[in-house]
Amino acid sequence: MILAVHTGTRGALRGVDGGCGVGRDATFLAKAGTTYSIMISGYDVPGGALSLSLDSVPAAANDDFAGAQPVPALPFSAQPDFSVASYEADEPESTCQFQGNLVPSVWYAYTNTGEAKSVTARTRGNGSAVSIYTGNSLPELKQVACKNDSYGQPTAFRAAAGTTYYVRVTGPAQTYEPITLSLDDAPALEPSIYQSPSYPTVYDNVSFSAESWNDIDNPMTVDWDFGDGATAPAGTAPVSHHYATDGTYTVTLHATSPDGRTATKTTQVTVTTHDVGIAKFTVPTAARAGESKPISVDVSNTRYPETATVVLSRNDGTWWRQVATLTLTVPARPTKTVRFPFAYTFTPDDAIDGKVTFRAELTLPYPVRDARPSDNEVIAIATTVKPSGTRIAAV
Repeated sequence: MILAVHTGTRGALRGVDGGCGVGRDATFLAKAGTTYSIMISGYDVPGGALSLSLDSVPAAANDDFAGAQPVPALPFSAQPDFSVASYEADEPESTCQFQGNLVPSVWYAYTNTGEAKSVTARTRGNGSAVSIYTGNSLPELKQVACKNDSYGQPTAFRAAAGTTYYVRVTGPAQTYEPITLSLDDAPALEPSIYQSPSYPTVYDNVSFSAESWNDIDNPMTVDWDFGDGATAPAGTAPVSHHYATDGTYTVTLHATSPDGRTATKTTQVTVTTHDVGIAKFTVPTAARAGESKPISVDVSNTRYPETATVVLSRNDGTWWRQVATLTLTVPARPTKTVRFPFAYTFTPDDAIDGKVTFRAELTLPYPVRDARPSDNEVIAIATTVKPSGTRIAAV
């Protein structure tokens, strides 16, 4: 059976909120002086006797602002019945209930009898929303917080001691699931510190940001102490800092959530700068096929003792082909280098090409990262190569 309630005249009927249902009854808000047309129909029914009755039902006890239901303590939960709720003409607007005051609403009143604290409010149920206000009458109400049913995510507000907060819950007159209001103490603020890069050097600007998985924590206002005497003032954007010397620094943040919760968090940042480089790459200027000649790579290092590897490659016209590798210990010395010696025997194919181009690549073992890799690769001027029977003029 289908039961549908309309207003208007034949040809211009309009459905009434809550006045339509599949079943034996429907509950709707009847306005004084309005005529309602009631249609009854069914699916594959032959007809028969029909009994129709109308009755009035009491409105929700907290339908109006003046009858707001007190919240005795936190946590608090309620499932209002919006089929017996209405709206008052002068209900305040809400930033998260986009239908204004055209949907049914019920009211609750929460008074914080203790010290100031943060409180969360949320609704679950399609089309629902919760709005929190302060004030003593509908015209005086000022919105404090608001949240619609966004996958059950809450909103948070700061509840001052001795202040009464009015909680308005809105929802559709008809719903296929119960709408639930939940009020609770806000959880502690627990920010995480994100740092990039993870292993900074003295050549890096280190980026810091405070993050939280909880939506009500964001955006956090954070001030920073970088542990080397430098600080950053309170703000919501990520900050960056440059450390002048290697070392381990204690970074401290003081965070405040939009609703006033605070937290302090520290982390250790270790700045380590590894910096080796190719100071000199020596290759022969000329050679002939079958001849073996020395090649050397001089490596500089001024910071920490390193175990470095040099890869020597030659270009075959299309790709770089590895010729040899050598790993040596490179002490940290400001004015001296370590020589990596190689030898290469030139081939008939080199003579056909007429020249060979060599490349030297310098690497450090993982996870050590060179702070300035731009001087870790050198391509030498090509070596001229002649066939084996040709005399080579000295260069």
